[in-house]
This record gives sequence, C-alpha cells and structure tokens, in this order.
Amino acid sequence: MSMKIKLILLPLLTVFAFSSCTEKEELVVIETPYGDMTAVLFDETPIHKENFLRLANSRSYDSVLFHRVIEDFMIQTGDVATGVAQKAVDYTLAAEFVPEKYIHKKGALAAARVGDARNPAKKSSGSQFYIVDGTTFDEEGLAARARRRQYLKLYGYFDRMLKSKRFPELTEKYYYHVNKLEEDSTYDFNTAQENLIFQSLPVIEKEFGPQPDPGYESWAKIIYANEGGAPHLDCEYTVFGQVIDGLEVIDRIAAVRTDERDRPTSEIRMNVKVIKMTKEEIEAQFGYIF
Repeated sequence: MSMKIKLILLPLLTVFAFSSCTEKEELVVIETPYGDMTAVLFDETPIHKENFLRLANSRSYDSVLFHRVIEDFMIQTGDVATGVAQKAVDYTLAAEFVPEKYIHKKGALAAARVGDARNPAKKSSGSQFYIVDGTTFDEEGLAARARRRQYLKLYGYFDRMLKSKRFPELTEKYYYHVNKLEEDSTYDFNTAQENLIFQSLPVIEKEFGPQPDPGYESWAKIIYANEGGAPHLDCEYTVFGQVIDGLEVIDRIAAVRTDERDRPTSEIRMNVKVIKMTKEEIEAQFGYIF
C-alpha cells in the first residue's frame, strides 16, 4: 500500500514543482525620456499591486507627467489627469505597511497621499506614486530622520486637536509663536513649533494613545547607510514596489531643473507597460531575489 501511495504522489509533486517554476510574475516598465525603469510589485501589498496593474494595463498611466521632483529625495508622478485619461481618480486605497520587509530604500515605489490632518488613516492616493531617490545616512543622520518621522506623525494629531477647538491651552501656546513671527520675521517659527509639538506629547497620547517611534532595525540601517533612501517616510506611506533595473534613471530625473513648486521646468512624461517573466528569469536577468 505504501508503494502505491509513493507512485501516486510522485507525479503530483513533479507537476507542482514544474508549475511553480513556470508561474509568471508581472513586472512594470516605466518608460521615460531619460531611460526605462523596471520594477516588481509586492504580493504583500495586494490592494496597491492590483490597483497599479489595473491602471497600467488600461494605459491610464500613459503620457502622465512627473509633476514633483526633489533631488536626493524622490520623483513623483501618477496624476492620471495629466495624461491620456485627462481625469483624476476619485478613490483612495487603504494603507498597507510592511516595515519589517519593505522600506523607503532607493528605488522604492510608494503611494502618495494627503496629510494626516485630513487623512489620519494614511490612505493612499488611488493613482499618484513616487519613486525614492534619497541619500545615505549614518547613525546620527538616522536619529535625525527618526525624529523627523515622529514629528510628522505628531504634527497630524496636533493639527487635528487645534482644529477641534477642545484644547484651548494648546491653541494659546501655538498662537503665541504665530504672533511672535508676525512681530519679527526672523523668528524661528519652525523650530518653535517642533518643540511645542514634542512638548505636547503627553496631551497627544492622552487623546490618541501611545505614540512610540519604532526606530530602525539593524538590517534597515545597513541599507540606508549603503544604498540610501528616505527613512523618515517609513510607516507613513505605503511602499508597494521596487525598481530592480534603471536606478540611474531616477538620478537623471531627480537632477532636472525645477521651479519653486518642485515642478520640472520642462515636461517629463512616462508610459507604463506590464511584462511577465518567471521568478527564475527575473533573478537571472536582474539579480533580484524574491
């Protein structure tokens, strides 16, 4: 009886192994005047992956502008109203944070979104995304980025508390600094506001619960020190893909001349297409390990 079971199971295992090897992965190719970028999309962010592939396959991303570019930070695109669709999407996507695996390293694809004050759930734009250019960080630099990340999170809560008008003491302290700036244009309002928000942490936590900052894992520190990225955005914006070929294209676009709104002075448009390859082919051609 055991011999028969072995004879039956062996072909099934062979078929399964063969099918898993030949299963195709969907890659996206972002074509630009400065070269092409090829990216994988993560299975662990299924909402964003499905949405991006749907927009790409429907050609909604064709001729869309890179409308915001900041060197050593990121290049942003995806406003489909600037392309052939000529109409913006009217939906958002639930956040999908996977910080234990995916971070804002160079080449990361991440979803744009509106700020915490209007969007406390950190929902993503239905179409706009950015690609991280970034820079490298040592331990001191990462500590500063962690503080910046914490500040951005707390600022969203602080702003909501001000608008609720239920916290007169915070409002009074805030407008004290606003008035100081009106009296003296050299007054360092940004630093004063940052200090006020951190000093207000007990009140914020009483209203919204504990707000610890997770810091950075050792593996992430190595990546940020050697490959670079934008660490202060981790756990704030959904990372849903990674450029695996064409990182130099990010640098070229990030270096273009921009205006005071960080918009390129000369239009840069993209087309996006979807190609399929097996994991083995991707690993062999691009060196990307799943």
